Amino acid sequence: MTAVVPTAGGTFNPDEHPIYFTAGGGEFNAGPYVLMAANELMAGSEEQRLRDLLDAGCRVLLDSGIFWLTNRHCRAHGITMDEALGLAPEEVDGFAELRERYIYLARTYGDWLWGYIELDQGGRNHKRTQRAALHNLGLSPIPVYHPLVDGWDYFDELAATYDRICVGNIVQASAPVRLRLLHTIWERRRSYPHLWIHALGLTANEWCLPLAPDSCDSSSWLAPLRWNHQRVETAMLRRVGDLPAGFRYTRDDSASYQAAARLCADAATALGRCWQHAAHRAEELAGGPAGARTEAEGALR
Repeated sequence: MTAVVPTAGGTFNPDEHPIYFTAGGGEFNAGPYVLMAANELMAGSEEQRLRDLLDAGCRVLLDSGIFWLTNRHCRAHGITMDEALGLAPEEVDGFAELRERYIYLARTYGDWLWGYIELDQGGRNHKRTQRAALHNLGLSPIPVYHPLVDGWDYFDELAATYDRICVGNIVQASAPVRLRLLHTIWERRRSYPHLWIHALGLTANEWCLPLAPDSCDSSSWLAPLRWNHQRVETAMLRRVGDLPAGFRYTRDDSASYQAAARLCADAATALGRCWQHAAHRAEELAGGPAGARTEAEGALR
């Protein structure tokens, strides 16, 4: 049996799960679990924020910034996101600059990061090539699997090889497609008990109780700030209603905006803690996490 390749990240703890990473938010995103993208860390002042989070003991997941880069490229060239994601890296505007910065950040902070996500530009052949180049530099990123374009055999290849993988194609998928992806991933990963799965662009919600990834991330906690509407409150990760209109921030009022931002950040932190408590309680009641598949369950389709 081939040994599993460990992905890098000095603060990764496989016993610390599930985890909801909050993305974006600048100074208001203070942890305890934060996703930061390489494109957000191009300047020294932005890098200082990363150091501050690490010094505060936050678990920081470094995203490659490819999603941002391809979004920018498809807007500039009038193509779809799927078309942009399928391009060879050298065909994407700004890839070389982003890659250089990503490598610097991974080399400099890898021992203090929770992990760093690979440069997942192009199809699976391009991803293999980019990942091999990073391994040659002494880096061990978390591979990314895109179920809608990579094929399930590629999932099995990654799942059998690495201790962690990220799953994409979720952030822009409709609710029914998201649910089917989570169902299928949940079933397939049961053949790989060692595997940690991170769902990219997924907000912790009620689906994460029966079909739990080990971690996920999103910037949806910022929605009330982006569009100035009331927060949607949750119970057991399920949406239950809106806060009154008085919880909106007042336009052009900095103090009001900051209060709303702190409320959003606190709510996101509470959501992550609720998920952890609910998942741990469910495992206690079930006598442990779901195990590997058995012959009696039949073939997976």
